[in-house]
Amino acid sequence: MSITVEADNVSAAWLAAARKLDREPKRKGIHTVVRISNPVGEIPAVRAAMDQLLADQNLQNVDTVANTIFPASFARSSRDHAELVERYMRIYPLLTKRYNKNSKGTYFGRMINYPSAPKPGKPASGGPRDQISDVIRRITVELNGGIPKQARYEVGLGLPDDAVNVHVFVPGTDTSAMAFPCLSHCSFQLDGEGRVHLLAHYRYQYLVERGYGNYLGLGGLLTYVAKNTGLEAGQLTVVAGLAQLEPPIIPVSTMLDKFTDIGVV
Repeated sequence: MSITVEADNVSAAWLAAARKLDREPKRKGIHTVVRISNPVGEIPAVRAAMDQLLADQNLQNVDTVANTIFPASFARSSRDHAELVERYMRIYPLLTKRYNKNSKGTYFGRMINYPSAPKPGKPASGGPRDQISDVIRRITVELNGGIPKQARYEVGLGLPDDAVNVHVFVPGTDTSAMAFPCLSHCSFQLDGEGRVHLLAHYRYQYLVERGYGNYLGLGGLLTYVAKNTGLEAGQLTVVAGLAQLEPPIIPVSTMLDKFTDIGVV
């Protein structure tokens, strides 16, 4: 029921997770754990096959899914984080209206524009919060302060309570048990050796439709935070409360068979 995967890159990680779920009853796994040492590394042939599989099912391609978590091309063409946020929020209304799956927002949009709420007994904070900026700032402050704390940089998706938490879930708005957001929490950790690592938690994950793009988007987010704090990107760990290798069964099995020779456990 529970599976654990360790892989060198996104492509190998997806294949290994899919292969293990393919052997499980109902192709589901409770508390699946996927660890990726190079969170933006890919095998071109696997990526091409994944995009073709998604296209054949009229599903969003890998880049589209990944961009809901981290808009890599926007980040590369922006001078700094402030410009990235400004540009992204300028097109955000279009993203939420044009694409049905984004009707409640995107993960990145929630992270950088989370509706703030006042703490008990304190005045309102003055509007939406850019939580990624909060994480970058907190890590930078810690690094400049001498001995940084290793585990206090969280991107959560529930109720924000301080500058290290980044949330997607909005109470009272996100009421569907199976809809957006499935990603519930992200936490950044420093290892004391110049690397920052990311732990992401999903309450539910569809591995065919979203899994590969989820891994790549989270890897992009980790790399971005590392770059903006002068650190190296470390390991990405993705935990899913329940992961499912959903249909189509035959095309997925064919893809797994095709890449059995790349040494993925």
